[in-house]
Amino acid sequence: MAAQFRSYVWDPALIVAQMVLLQAGYYSSLGLWLALLGTLGSTGPSLQQVFSDEILGFSTPPGRLSMMAFILNALTW
Repeated sequence: MAAQFRSYVWDPALIVAQMVLLQAGYYSSLGLWLALLGTLGSTGPSLQQVFSDEILGFSTPPGRLSMMAFILNALTW
């Protein structure tokens, strides 16, 4: 039997692969937005911008650029 679009077979490897690919795509595009917006604010890209909640906020210019990157990434994904 040929593969169908909506096969109702439990395939945990497919589910895990889809979750990994979605996470990789999300963080890749977030890194791209942070790099693009970082050129506007003259800040170098760092992992702290992605994983630290201390940098997020509207009180500092890098925080505003990080928030803008998160918002743009949410709209594109």
